[in-house]
Amino acid sequence: MTSDEPAPEPTDPESTQTKQNQPAISLATAPIGGNPDEAGVKQCTAVAWLAGQIPEGTTVTLGTVTLEPDNVFKLNQQVCSSDRPQCTGVVWKPDSTETCYVGAEQVAAGDKDVQVVIAADVRCATEQDCRDVRAAAEKQGTQVFFIPGELPSETPETPTGG
Repeated sequence: MTSDEPAPEPTDPESTQTKQNQPAISLATAPIGGNPDEAGVKQCTAVAWLAGQIPEGTTVTLGTVTLEPDNVFKLNQQVCSSDRPQCTGVVWKPDSTETCYVGAEQVAAGDKDVQVVIAADVRCATEQDCRDVRAAAEKQGTQVFFIPGELPSETPETPTGG
């Protein structure tokens, strides 16, 4: 026999809810700024947070570094000295936004600056903090560039006799 009435509510005490995760967002481009030490085939650039104060309870974890366009320079962290930490995996907090570094080596001629783009995962104390960080990121974008220069001319290889 079926009834159109819903099943009765259980009378047992409800189990405790699982802990809610903090609000989080992913940024395709973290709001960063910096300048290479010097122009040349090999460049190391400082990277710093540009979007003002990070809200209390918020962490920004830097992810993958890419270059746009990606055919003029290739990433090469060895260009930076060992006392300059790479950016991937760096965590910035309200009281700790230390500079990190990205190294690259020019592999082709180019006539436009090459943007350094770093993805970031942001964990916030509140949804509003995440919205504020996203708005600041969209306003700032990346302001880190490598500047292409003249590539050294390569001498043509001559076949060796044999």
